[in-house]
Amino acid sequence: MLSEEDRRFLLSQAAVWRYRRGHPIFSKGDDATCLFFVLAGEIEIFIVNGCGRTVIARTEVGELFGGLELLSGQQRTASAVAIRDSLLGVIYQGGLERAMTARPELLTAIIRDLAATVAEITMRLSTLSLDAYGRLRFCLNCLARNAGDIAVVEGCWTHQQLAEFAGCSRETVSKIISELKRGQWITSDKKRITILRPLPEDF
Repeated sequence: MLSEEDRRFLLSQAAVWRYRRGHPIFSKGDDATCLFFVLAGEIEIFIVNGCGRTVIARTEVGELFGGLELLSGQQRTASAVAIRDSLLGVIYQGGLERAMTARPELLTAIIRDLAATVAEITMRLSTLSLDAYGRLRFCLNCLARNAGDIAVVEGCWTHQQLAEFAGCSRETVSKIISELKRGQWITSDKKRITILRPLPEDF
């Protein structure tokens, strides 16, 4: 994640756009003309293929997305949509070049941020050989934030959204979540999933 100072500098070169929940940001195959960073809200990045809709990542406040294709000159390799009302900084090629000329160390910060994103996606792809529970466990652990003796996945995650994130069916997710609740591994409500103790390796 970029530092607050880097974010402020990028914002000086950016346009600021608002996106309503459900509004597409870009689609796979679009020309990559800009990169984005999230000022408010949350963005989901996904692909659609023969297996259905698979979520690659969710980006939150302070995170960049859409920069890899811009820097490499490729078309968009995935699609992005606002899953909450969002405010995005939008930086076009010219603005990015001006920012990096004025502040050369910014390029290193951007590359480091994008590399972390690639590493996370690569790690998620490496879980495809796991069974459905293994993939869901991995996703829950990635999404969770420590809160004392417990871990919390904030936000209203439906079973369908978790299924898309883990690459399995909604019915499978519902069954696993029910079993984890019954075993008192987790609790959940409309606002969060609380992981009461480390999830079992096998289930």
